[in-house]
Amino acid sequence: MQGRLTRRHLPLAEKSCPGIGELYRELDDKPATFLQLLWIYEARRAGIARPARPAQPRRRR
Repeated sequence: MQGRLTRRHLPLAEKSCPGIGELYRELDDKPATFLQLLWIYEARRAGIARPARPAQPRRRR
């Protein structure tokens, strides 16, 4: 999958990632892309808390 994520993609994603559709429905802040959703899914499976936003690179001073 590539590009923007829509609900019609979720049944296909369920085949590879069981429970990803339910995870998507539970999220208040919906990811825009499948890759973002997959990162959240994998982090949850690994027991890692999901950050509110992806970490931004630090600026050099």
